[in-house]
Amino acid sequence: MEMIIVSSERQKRLIMIFARMKAKMSDKALLKNLDAYDINSTAYAAFKKASDLHIERIHLPFGDDRTGSLDGGDFLFRYLSKGYICLGDFEGQPKPDLAPWGVRSVRRQPKIGFGL
Repeated sequence: MEMIIVSSERQKRLIMIFARMKAKMSDKALLKNLDAYDINSTAYAAFKKASDLHIERIHLPFGDDRTGSLDGGDFLFRYLSKGYICLGDFEGQPKPDLAPWGVRSVRRQPKIGFGL
């Protein structure tokens, strides 16, 4: 299982992509194929056009949702703590757990996404 974060440092925005299998797509191909991902955010169109998009990947243990949730939460928290806004909804399989870092709830921005 893999969690992919595509981020733009200039816009301070990111998206999360979850894949049950390790993605065989290169970073360059993934960036060209961003239209294939349905992100529930009005800011997604501008995000896809950013010239500074960066990809980071983390492998999550398959079948161990608790560990995957904690690892995904740690990965996501590194960005959110720097002021990034995650486009879309706070969901995923497994859903990233931010509780170990003292985050009880995320701040939702209607039609855009969420942050800390």
